Amino acid sequence: ELHYDRIGGRNAADLVNMDDPNVLEVWNIVFIQFNREAGTGDLKPLPNKHVDTGMGFERLVSVLQDKPSNYDTDVFQPLFKAIEEKLGVEPYAGKLGKEDVGLKDTAYRVIADHARTLTFAITDGAVPSNEGRGYVLRRILRRAVRYGQQMLGAPPGFFTSLVPVVVDVFKEAFPELEGRKDFVMETLAEEEESFEKMLTSGIKYFNELSDDMKGRKETVVSGESAFYLYDTMGFPVDLTQVMAEEKGMTVDVAAFEGEMKAQKQRSRDAALQKKSAGGAPLVLEAAETDVLQKGGVAVTDDKAKYEWDVEPEAEVKAIFTHSGFLGEGDAADSEYESVGVVLSGTPFYAEAGGQVADTGAL
Repeated sequence: ELHYDRIGGRNAADLVNMDDPNVLEVWNIVFIQFNREAGTGDLKPLPNKHVDTGMGFERLVSVLQDKPSNYDTDVFQPLFKAIEEKLGVEPYAGKLGKEDVGLKDTAYRVIADHARTLTFAITDGAVPSNEGRGYVLRRILRRAVRYGQQMLGAPPGFFTSLVPVVVDVFKEAFPELEGRKDFVMETLAEEEESFEKMLTSGIKYFNELSDDMKGRKETVVSGESAFYLYDTMGFPVDLTQVMAEEKGMTVDVAAFEGEMKAQKQRSRDAALQKKSAGGAPLVLEAAETDVLQKGGVAVTDDKAKYEWDVEPEAEVKAIFTHSGFLGEGDAADSEYESVGVVLSGTPFYAEAGGQVADTGAL
């Protein structure tokens, strides 16, 4: 880990990883050595070891611009200015915790951060939905819209209006944002409109619930109430937790998860069945790539993924099943619901960095 001391001129070693705002990690290096086996959790040495390195972009910018917080840099300030001007609210003051009375500055930070996140994610191909990464985006959007409306008095559609600001700030480094701006705004506008219809009712329900609980001197929102907010009002449980925390309460998450358990299990079963055609997942991991490497199979050439609308030819180099690789002349038994085909070249992006892999026809 690489840490930076904003004050300098001292030995700050004892302040590393101690939550001191003046001593922050800006970079880390991870030595990739093992693969954790699914099911058993055993650590199996990888055939090839390597080093992964990651930089905290916003933190490094704060160091270069000599700012005490990420939010004081030019990454966020244009967004804060737009929020202030569009809503006619007091300017961002950088207050935290109890000093942030009314959660005005918290709302600034949430809205600006989430506007940036959603603009990039949707530009990159993700869309809000009820499953997987899409549900993460939906939760992010709804949290931002709630903060805007409840804390800053934002009108309907306000959040979507911040997309052009994000594009203007980052388009020089990410020109693709400009080309997808209209699509991002259309997607967010539809999502925002859908949630705003339920937001007022959800906030009213929660406020009445919290008032009733205070009268009974209760501080834990029941799992049943949290599930009602989720199932009927579209409130993700983490949003309910934020609202509860603002009122000095907590949520019975275990009970909520009990309400959700059967539904989640059905969803997982359906996803697994769709992915593997009814069997166990068929994946190409470290052990399989080691077999290919030792067998002299070259790494798949994927340069065609950078070209649009091409159909390159490729040679089948190997076929693998749940039982291992097929030998020369072997046929896959009918028991195999699906097989993996290793090609000499491909136009597909592989799954990496949290992005879903490309799909298509062979």
